[in-house]
Amino acid sequence: NNSETILDATNRAINAATHLTEMDAGAIEALRSLALKMDNENVINQLAIEYAKENGLKETSKPDTISIQTYLKFCESLGLTPAGRKGLDEKEKPSGISKLGQLRTVTRGNSA
Repeated sequence: NNSETILDATNRAINAATHLTEMDAGAIEALRSLALKMDNENVINQLAIEYAKENGLKETSKPDTISIQTYLKFCESLGLTPAGRKGLDEKEKPSGISKLGQLRTVTRGNSA
């Protein structure tokens, strides 16, 4: 089976995302770990199905929807989905000085 793994696709998406920074490193590694977990579960499920077929057993395989939902939420929060990128675009629109910028201005003004 030469199909791309979830981890492979995740790494391609991360490498293509120019907006990610070192500040995202933890979330990126958590996403990669989750992708690997999902890939491993896919292999285990496929082996279980093959074993069931070979031994005349009932095939049962239940997808891990919690991991899938969590994976997609991580992707969205990192801007790796269309909805996540749309959120990034909205945040990048100039809206005046940010709250952090205001705080820094006030703090610098008071310390001078």
